[in-house]
Amino acid sequence: MVASPAPRWRIRPRIGRYNDLVSNLTLNVSLSPQLAGFVRSKVDTGAYASASEVVREALRWFAAHADHPTLLDVQEQQIDRVRARAAIDRLRRLRVGTTLGPDLDAEDLRDEGRR
Repeated sequence: MVASPAPRWRIRPRIGRYNDLVSNLTLNVSLSPQLAGFVRSKVDTGAYASASEVVREALRWFAAHADHPTLLDVQEQQIDRVRARAAIDRLRRLRVGTTLGPDLDAEDLRDEGRR
């Protein structure tokens, strides 16, 4: 029988006197060498007392900004705008090539297709 690998993270309740009021959890996470170095540098400069404080601060910031669009969201919106402009241009070129002329709307185009 092959032993299954250990999970990469575990959540364990932290036992303390305030545990009944507030649930404190210990969460073990794996960081890339770059992120681990960043966390270590923040602790080494004295800005934070521990790596846990750095991660808590980062998660608070992330939670506060979770509703704001990310760079990926903005890029997707720009791509969508480019695609919409291209579709409008194709529709305008299609309208010019029809017998109904440039003032063609979607219903006219549908009706012409039925003829």
